[in-house]
Amino acid sequence: MALKLVIGCCSYLFGEGLKKLLEDDKNINVLGIFDEGSDLKEIVKLNADMVLADRGVFHGLPEDFVIDKPVKILLIADRIWLSTAYKDLPELVSKGVVGILPPGTDSDLLKKAIRAVSSGEFWINHKIIKDVLSHGSLQAEKINLTGKEREVVSFICQGYRNKEIALKLNISEQTIKSHCNRIYKKIGISDRLQLALYAYKIWPEYRQNGLRQK
Repeated sequence: MALKLVIGCCSYLFGEGLKKLLEDDKNINVLGIFDEGSDLKEIVKLNADMVLADRGVFHGLPEDFVIDKPVKILLIADRIWLSTAYKDLPELVSKGVVGILPPGTDSDLLKKAIRAVSSGEFWINHKIIKDVLSHGSLQAEKINLTGKEREVVSFICQGYRNKEIALKLNISEQTIKSHCNRIYKKIGISDRLQLALYAYKIWPEYRQNGLRQK
Protein backbone atom coordinates (compact mmCIF):
# COMPACT_ATOMS: atom_id res chain seq x y z
CA MET A 1 0.00 0.00 0.00
CA ALA A 2 1.31 3.42 -0.98
CA LEU A 3 2.29 5.90 1.72
CA LYS A 4 -0.27 8.70 2.04
CA LEU A 5 1.54 12.04 2.20
CA VAL A 6 0.54 15.70 2.31
CA ILE A 7 2.89 18.59 1.58
CA GLY A 8 2.85 21.80 3.60
CA CYS A 9 4.84 24.80 2.37
CA CYS A 10 4.67 28.56 2.90
CA SER A 11 5.17 28.77 -0.87
CA TYR A 12 2.41 26.83 -2.63
CA LEU A 13 4.51 26.91 -5.79
CA PHE A 14 7.36 25.15 -3.97
CA GLY A 15 4.87 22.57 -2.72
CA GLU A 16 3.74 21.89 -6.28
CA GLY A 17 7.37 21.35 -7.25
CA LEU A 18 7.82 18.78 -4.47
CA LYS A 19 4.66 16.99 -5.57
CA LYS A 20 5.99 16.82 -9.12
CA LEU A 21 9.24 15.25 -7.87
CA LEU A 22 7.32 12.52 -6.06
CA GLU A 23 4.72 11.72 -8.71
CA ASP A 24 6.81 9.01 -10.37
CA ASP A 25 7.14 7.00 -7.15
CA LYS A 26 4.34 4.42 -7.00
CA ASN A 27 4.94 3.90 -3.28
CA ILE A 28 4.10 7.52 -2.43
CA ASN A 29 0.61 8.95 -2.85
CA VAL A 30 0.58 12.75 -2.50
CA LEU A 31 -2.94 13.54 -1.28
CA GLY A 32 -2.63 17.29 -1.43
CA ILE A 33 -0.72 20.51 -0.77
CA PHE A 34 -1.46 23.11 1.87
CA ASP A 35 0.01 26.43 2.94
CA GLU A 36 -0.36 28.82 5.87
CA GLY A 37 -3.80 29.91 4.70
CA SER A 38 -5.27 26.43 4.24
CA ASP A 39 -8.09 24.98 6.32
CA LEU A 40 -6.26 22.43 8.48
CA LYS A 41 -9.52 20.62 9.28
CA GLU A 42 -9.70 19.61 5.63
CA ILE A 43 -6.08 18.46 5.73
CA VAL A 44 -6.76 16.29 8.78
CA LYS A 45 -9.68 14.65 6.95
CA LEU A 46 -7.22 13.35 4.33
CA ASN A 47 -5.93 10.94 7.00
CA ALA A 48 -2.32 11.12 5.79
CA ASP A 49 0.47 8.92 7.13
CA MET A 50 3.09 11.63 6.79
CA VAL A 51 3.43 15.40 6.42
CA LEU A 52 6.33 16.88 4.46
CA ALA A 53 6.52 20.47 5.68
CA ASP A 54 8.75 23.49 5.88
CA ARG A 55 9.36 25.18 9.23
CA GLY A 56 6.86 27.99 8.66
CA VAL A 57 3.92 25.68 8.08
CA PHE A 58 5.02 23.25 10.80
CA HIS A 59 4.96 25.92 13.50
CA GLY A 60 1.42 26.79 12.45
CA LEU A 61 0.11 23.27 13.04
CA PRO A 62 -2.19 22.92 16.08
CA GLU A 63 -1.11 20.57 18.85
CA ASP A 64 -3.99 18.17 18.25
CA PHE A 65 -2.80 17.72 14.66
CA VAL A 66 -0.31 15.12 15.88
CA ILE A 67 -1.95 14.20 19.19
CA ASP A 68 -5.23 12.95 17.70
CA LYS A 69 -3.45 10.91 15.04
CA PRO A 70 0.18 9.75 15.19
CA VAL A 71 1.14 11.29 11.84
CA LYS A 72 4.85 11.43 11.04
CA ILE A 73 6.36 14.78 10.13
CA LEU A 74 9.38 15.22 7.87
CA LEU A 75 10.73 18.77 8.16
CA ILE A 76 12.40 20.74 5.38
CA ALA A 77 15.10 22.86 7.05
CA ASP A 78 16.51 26.16 5.87
CA ARG A 79 20.22 26.84 6.19
CA ILE A 80 19.96 29.40 9.01
CA TRP A 81 17.70 27.31 11.26
CA LEU A 82 19.70 24.13 10.64
CA SER A 83 22.68 25.64 12.49
CA THR A 84 20.71 25.74 15.77
CA ALA A 85 18.23 22.90 15.19
CA TYR A 86 19.81 20.75 17.90
CA LYS A 87 18.33 23.08 20.54
CA ASP A 88 14.80 22.37 19.29
CA LEU A 89 15.19 18.63 18.68
CA PRO A 90 13.46 17.31 21.86
CA GLU A 91 10.44 19.58 21.28
CA LEU A 92 10.30 18.69 17.59
CA VAL A 93 10.30 14.96 18.34
CA SER A 94 7.50 15.41 20.90
CA LYS A 95 5.42 17.05 18.15
CA GLY A 96 5.83 14.17 15.71
CA VAL A 97 8.97 15.13 13.79
CA VAL A 98 10.83 12.00 12.68
CA GLY A 99 13.20 13.56 10.19
CA ILE A 100 14.89 16.81 9.18
CA LEU A 101 15.95 17.42 5.59
CA PRO A 102 18.93 19.77 5.07
CA PRO A 103 18.78 22.44 2.32
CA GLY A 104 21.03 20.41 0.00
CA THR A 105 18.62 17.47 -0.24
CA ASP A 106 18.01 16.28 -3.81
CA SER A 107 15.01 14.31 -5.12
CA ASP A 108 16.66 10.90 -4.68
CA LEU A 109 17.62 11.66 -1.08
CA LEU A 110 14.13 13.02 -0.41
CA LYS A 111 12.55 9.74 -1.51
CA LYS A 112 15.10 7.78 0.51
CA ALA A 113 14.28 9.84 3.60
CA ILE A 114 10.54 9.32 3.13
CA ARG A 115 11.03 5.56 2.84
CA ALA A 116 13.27 5.51 5.92
CA VAL A 117 10.95 7.41 8.25
CA SER A 118 7.88 5.54 6.98
CA SER A 119 9.56 2.30 8.08
CA GLY A 120 10.16 3.64 11.60
CA GLU A 121 13.62 5.17 11.32
CA PHE A 122 14.73 8.69 12.17
CA TRP A 123 16.32 10.80 9.45
CA ILE A 124 18.58 13.37 11.06
CA ASN A 125 21.34 15.42 9.43
CA HIS A 126 24.87 14.54 10.60
CA LYS A 127 25.54 18.09 11.81
CA ILE A 128 22.49 18.04 14.07
CA ILE A 129 23.58 14.72 15.57
CA LYS A 130 27.05 16.12 16.20
CA ASP A 131 25.65 19.27 17.82
CA VAL A 132 23.25 17.29 20.02
CA LEU A 133 26.09 15.09 21.20
CA SER A 134 28.29 18.12 21.87
CA HIS A 135 25.70 20.30 23.61
CA GLY A 136 23.12 17.81 24.84
CA SER A 137 22.59 16.70 28.41
CA LEU A 138 22.88 12.96 27.80
CA GLN A 139 25.03 11.18 30.34
CA ALA A 140 28.57 10.60 29.13
CA GLU A 141 29.23 7.43 31.12
CA LYS A 142 28.56 4.00 29.70
CA ILE A 143 25.63 2.25 31.40
CA ASN A 144 25.75 -1.48 31.99
CA LEU A 145 22.97 -3.22 30.07
CA THR A 146 22.11 -6.90 29.93
CA GLY A 147 22.73 -8.86 26.75
CA LYS A 148 19.04 -8.81 25.88
CA GLU A 149 18.82 -5.07 26.51
CA ARG A 150 21.78 -4.52 24.18
CA GLU A 151 19.97 -6.53 21.50
CA VAL A 152 16.89 -4.36 21.92
CA VAL A 153 18.99 -1.19 21.68
CA SER A 154 20.61 -2.48 18.49
CA PHE A 155 17.25 -3.07 16.83
CA ILE A 156 15.90 0.30 17.97
CA CYS A 157 18.94 2.01 16.45
CA GLN A 158 18.16 0.26 13.17
CA GLY A 159 14.62 1.65 13.19
CA TYR A 160 12.67 -1.46 14.18
CA ARG A 161 9.42 -1.07 16.09
CA ASN A 162 8.55 -3.02 19.24
CA LYS A 163 6.38 -5.52 17.38
CA GLU A 164 9.15 -6.22 14.86
CA ILE A 165 11.78 -6.56 17.60
CA ALA A 166 9.53 -9.01 19.46
CA LEU A 167 9.28 -11.20 16.37
CA LYS A 168 13.03 -11.15 15.81
CA LEU A 169 13.81 -12.04 19.43
CA ASN A 170 10.89 -14.48 19.72
CA ILE A 171 9.46 -12.81 22.81
CA SER A 172 6.26 -10.84 23.48
CA GLU A 173 5.79 -7.20 22.54
CA GLN A 174 5.01 -6.46 26.19
CA THR A 175 8.41 -7.87 27.17
CA ILE A 176 10.05 -5.54 24.66
CA LYS A 177 8.20 -2.59 26.20
CA SER A 178 9.42 -3.66 29.64
CA HIS A 179 13.00 -3.86 28.34
CA CYS A 180 12.65 -0.36 26.84
CA ASN A 181 11.31 1.10 30.09
CA ARG A 182 14.20 -0.41 32.06
CA ILE A 183 16.72 0.87 29.50
CA TYR A 184 15.22 4.38 29.59
CA LYS A 185 15.33 4.37 33.40
CA LYS A 186 18.96 3.19 33.51
CA ILE A 187 20.14 5.83 31.06
CA GLY A 188 17.86 8.63 32.27
CA ILE A 189 16.03 9.26 29.00
CA SER A 190 12.41 9.14 27.84
CA ASP A 191 12.21 8.24 24.15
CA ARG A 192 13.72 6.23 21.29
CA LEU A 193 15.49 9.15 19.63
CA GLN A 194 17.35 9.99 22.85
CA LEU A 195 18.27 6.31 23.13
CA ALA A 196 19.61 6.25 19.57
CA LEU A 197 21.64 9.41 20.20
CA TYR A 198 23.01 7.97 23.43
CA ALA A 199 23.98 4.71 21.72
CA TYR A 200 25.59 6.67 18.89
CA LYS A 201 27.70 8.56 21.41
CA ILE A 202 28.63 5.76 23.81
CA TRP A 203 28.79 2.64 21.66
CA PRO A 204 30.73 3.18 18.38
CA GLU A 205 29.47 -0.10 16.93
CA TYR A 206 25.98 1.41 16.61
CA ARG A 207 27.14 4.30 14.43
CA GLN A 208 26.92 2.20 11.28
CA ASN A 209 23.34 1.09 11.93
CA GLY A 210 21.85 3.93 13.92
CA LEU A 211 20.36 7.24 12.88
CA ARG A 212 20.13 7.78 9.17
CA GLN A 213 22.24 10.69 8.05
CA LYS A 214 23.08 12.63 4.94
